[in-house]
Amino acid sequence: MIRKLINGLDIDNNISRIIATFHTEGPVARELLEQLAYYKKYHPEKFSKYEARLMNVMGLFYKTEPAKNILEEVYSIYAQAIIDDTGDKFTPVQADAFNRIMGNKYFSFSAPTSAGKSYLFRKLIQETMGDIVIIVPSRALISEYYYEIISLVEKDVLVLQFIEDINTDLTNRRIFIITPERGNELFKQKNYFNIDLFLLDEAQLSEEEYRGLKFDAFVRRIDRVFPNSRKIFAHPFVNNPEAQLSKHQFYTNSDSKRYDQQTVGKLFIHYHSDKFTYFSPNSNCEHVPMHGDIAADILNNGGTLLIYISKNKIYDGTYRLLFGKYIDLCHKLTDEKALSIIKELKNFIGAKDSTTDKHSNLIDLMEKGVVTHHGSMPLKARLMVEKFIKEGLARICFATSTLNQGINMPFDAVWIDNYRNVKDLTLKNLIGRAGRTSQLTNTFDFGYTIIKSENVHSFSDRYRQVYSINPQSRLDEEINTVDEDEKDLIDAIKTDSFDDDLFLPKNQIERIKSGHIDGSIQFILDTFIKNGLPLSASDYYKTPDYQRKKLKSNFKTLFLQHLRRKNLETPEYSTLSAAIPIMLWHIQGKSFSEIISLRHSFLTQKDIQREIVQQLKNNEISDTEASSLYNSLTIRFSQTPSTIPNKRHTRSSAFPYPNQHISKLDYDSLVYDTYDYLDKVISQSIADPICAVFELYYTRTKDVRARTLSNYTRYGTNDPTDIWLLKYGFCFEDIEWIKDHVEYIDQKRIHFKDSIYEIPEEKKTVVERYL
Repeated sequence: MIRKLINGLDIDNNISRIIATFHTEGPVARELLEQLAYYKKYHPEKFSKYEARLMNVMGLFYKTEPAKNILEEVYSIYAQAIIDDTGDKFTPVQADAFNRIMGNKYFSFSAPTSAGKSYLFRKLIQETMGDIVIIVPSRALISEYYYEIISLVEKDVLVLQFIEDINTDLTNRRIFIITPERGNELFKQKNYFNIDLFLLDEAQLSEEEYRGLKFDAFVRRIDRVFPNSRKIFAHPFVNNPEAQLSKHQFYTNSDSKRYDQQTVGKLFIHYHSDKFTYFSPNSNCEHVPMHGDIAADILNNGGTLLIYISKNKIYDGTYRLLFGKYIDLCHKLTDEKALSIIKELKNFIGAKDSTTDKHSNLIDLMEKGVVTHHGSMPLKARLMVEKFIKEGLARICFATSTLNQGINMPFDAVWIDNYRNVKDLTLKNLIGRAGRTSQLTNTFDFGYTIIKSENVHSFSDRYRQVYSINPQSRLDEEINTVDEDEKDLIDAIKTDSFDDDLFLPKNQIERIKSGHIDGSIQFILDTFIKNGLPLSASDYYKTPDYQRKKLKSNFKTLFLQHLRRKNLETPEYSTLSAAIPIMLWHIQGKSFSEIISLRHSFLTQKDIQREIVQQLKNNEISDTEASSLYNSLTIRFSQTPSTIPNKRHTRSSAFPYPNQHISKLDYDSLVYDTYDYLDKVISQSIADPICAVFELYYTRTKDVRARTLSNYTRYGTNDPTDIWLLKYGFCFEDIEWIKDHVEYIDQKRIHFKDSIYEIPEEKKTVVERYL
């Protein structure tokens, strides 16, 4: 079959038959789209005669030109009817989904990644008159939405990546883009918002073990607190989207729909020993060897390649060896826009030249148009990488599943290296990333999926399998069957017993109140706060070892107080211990690059290195002894970060350990590890219970140090202007220069000095929405 397609046997009859099938059934048959891709690749001139008709019968009306025959005229009438009905140039799938959304309070749907969901959502955002809350599974997807929405709406629409009631003088409506973990902030301020629409994208998050529990809890709470708002659930490739409704008993004024229509053709290739071969997971046809190297051909012709790979291979640098010959095909960039983004990223992470121990392979490769993308990259760094890709500056992207979570970035080919660890739904999403739909009129798009030869049989089976979600929520399981650390959340959902001011279930608040922890609190306040300012990082490391251990022990006591259990497992405690100095630097308002530099000094034992140098200068040791002492220095152990509590967390390090020399510390791995501590441990795990402890203590004792430390823990500062600027969405790196131009700031608006209009244009873009 493949050979016949490549040879173009009976091509006219076959394409005509496919057009007829699409006309009656729609473009739902994947094997037909695959056949079209072969015709487009090997017989472009003959194929071009049919592309206009194909775009019409596929319903891609945004890619059609004025009708030239009766069939196209019929579809042009259909397209105009959709415009008259919806007010937009939708595809039939988009139009149907739009009408179902507007006609129901609850709507759950599933569609392939190329079905035009993003365009549909843009229309919804523009049509909705009240406030909108968009819930996404990852911070990477937050940024995707943020920049898309900013380009759609006027300045009087407040767009934030968290929940805050700010800029009220200049705001007519609000759009919040959050993860479920940030959703608790919504309920504290529920009376200030008029939420018309909740848009829950990538709603299959409900299937994840712990985060799925939080997602379902958030869904239950928003329906209870905002009963009149519409709730829309969107999924890719889910067989039973109606299950998202049944698991929450959303039976009235509800609807669901599975859309199977495809818009992009796929060609499938397996490789072994640098030889590439066509195959088809849609049928048991012959395998046809290809001439040459398809990945190299794509890159040499200006195309792009997404390589799905494990985070471990990114961390240990294996990916640079496995795909070195393709990296070598990418040459140094000279584009000014590319160099500007690279320079900004280099400064953000504090990377230095290749001759130093802060050398970054991430930066080196980006200079050639090769980028990496994964969940442990700092959010701001991910934004820069995504901008780099969208601007067409990236040639190769090595990515983990984070780029798969709905992020709309096109690639000509997807190479799946990390096959064994890829989940079924992730696999389908990856295939959907190959050959994203272009805006070119009368153009059929296709892409390539590349796998290892040994995985062909398994891949074909998984490709044909359907993916279903559980129609029952874990919130409805018997309380004695769930993990001890999850019981409080489930109980709070069932009894509607959250403390919205402190962001914790009320039974956890009661444990904090009833605990005998005043001694621990007082010791921490006495140690941390000196003359109203936090203890400096250098002073922290100068304190006696027994006092640091006591400090960690007391933080452990405070953290444990809200839990049902009274002990942490060793890896959990190691995580908490490693987080404390990072939290100290956060408290001091250190920039991300400064925090990385401080961690680098600690892990590479810079204090001992300096002692060795000083001893050598004082002639206390010989050159040979100094060299021996230096060569004996190994990287200090630092526990791999994870959200806590987490009984399943194991003792491990992201760095070579044990007995690896300090020169082996990979700077990029340090960047990723540090961000995970700031995000997963401090922000997601420690901040809420620790701040609750200090807020309750302040309420009871009026000890202002407790309120101060609570602010430092949550915001990294106690300065009112800094806190307001953080609430307005600025990061510390930007706050450093913005503050000089602020007359005063409050909930109503930012009053800037006239000097704000004299700042460089690149800085002006940071603040322009508030001018």
